[in-house]
Amino acid sequence: TDEQQLRDALQMGGGRLRTFRDRGEFWQVEWMTRDRERHTSAIAKGDLTVMSSGICLSGCDRDFDLQSLVGVIEARL
Repeated sequence: TDEQQLRDALQMGGGRLRTFRDRGEFWQVEWMTRDRERHTSAIAKGDLTVMSSGICLSGCDRDFDLQSLVGVIEARL
């Protein structure tokens, strides 16, 4: 299922899914880091590419997928 796909990607990166919403071309994903820091990101449905990370990545959001985004965010903390 869509939920399981998002949950699996986040868990592989060390994050945890809180909830998600279908926004047509993408999902609005609410998730948490290991330290329980909350984030909201826009994730492409086709390949889980980050459309908008919810933090400033200097325009490089699409260089990451949901799994790798967790590590990027945790590395900046």
